[in-house]
Amino acid sequence: MTDLTALLTKVPSDVKEQAFLADDEARIAAALAREHITLDKAVAQNENYFFRLLEFARSNEHCTFHCPGRAACNHVVKGYTAKVDAHGYVSYAPCQAGKAYEDVFSSAELKEAARIPALYRAMTFANYDGNEMNRDALAYGKTLSMGKSGGRGLFLIGPTGVGKTHLAVAILQAWLQNNRSGAFCTVPLLMERLRECVHSHERKSRYLESLSKVDLLVLDDFGAEHDTDWVREQLLLIIDARYAEGKPMVITSNLTMEEFEAEGGIASQRICSRLAGSCEVFLLDGEDRRTMSPCQESCSMAPLC
Repeated sequence: MTDLTALLTKVPSDVKEQAFLADDEARIAAALAREHITLDKAVAQNENYFFRLLEFARSNEHCTFHCPGRAACNHVVKGYTAKVDAHGYVSYAPCQAGKAYEDVFSSAELKEAARIPALYRAMTFANYDGNEMNRDALAYGKTLSMGKSGGRGLFLIGPTGVGKTHLAVAILQAWLQNNRSGAFCTVPLLMERLRECVHSHERKSRYLESLSKVDLLVLDDFGAEHDTDWVREQLLLIIDARYAEGKPMVITSNLTMEEFEAEGGIASQRICSRLAGSCEVFLLDGEDRRTMSPCQESCSMAPLC
């Protein structure tokens, strides 16, 4: 570790006393040691770097020993901690707690597009209608939600009202309970948000990057809007990025992959190739729960055993 004596002896003693910095030499040295940083000799001997190093040391101490977690963070820069390099340059980067609890959809427009809609927040495994027709999909969904699917996702196919969205949301909610990030997007709304970014490449890039980084992405109503080359290209960008990162997706659709591929061009073929290589496919069938009477729905339920 760099000897700081030369640097510290050049700081006037009265400055140290007035600022109550009697123990700053040890604090800076300890912080540098914790981060395995060796300062350049010229930096260690330059008194102009002293207060920069002190800023780093104080931040490092706070985040190392007094971190209350991301939600209750009271650091001067919430969710970030100071970093210093060998040249004495101080910068701020997301701390470990910030990384663990970071909401990748932090801006208002991303939250609006990605959060679980209020109508769907009650959808869990506990109130999912398990029966013989969805038993395998439900079992795999629970495995995926625990992070035990080997990075593979889930592609749910079936007509309207058979519980595809309920199962997808239940998986996502169980996933989130394990402090992993996730997001829910309906494809038509997602495309609407991307169209709003058409005149801002930077904004669109940030949006797509967020979709590629989140640990689990749910794309609901996939195939509801895919009739233009532009839409297919946007879907390919998202799916291709997640495929390359090995991050799972849960997708619901009224179309089979073959139907989706037949209605598009090269982009659709590439999308289906990526999905086939990264998702388990399950067909959900049955009556439309949305149009059934309470009596019919009650009589149709079969408990899992």
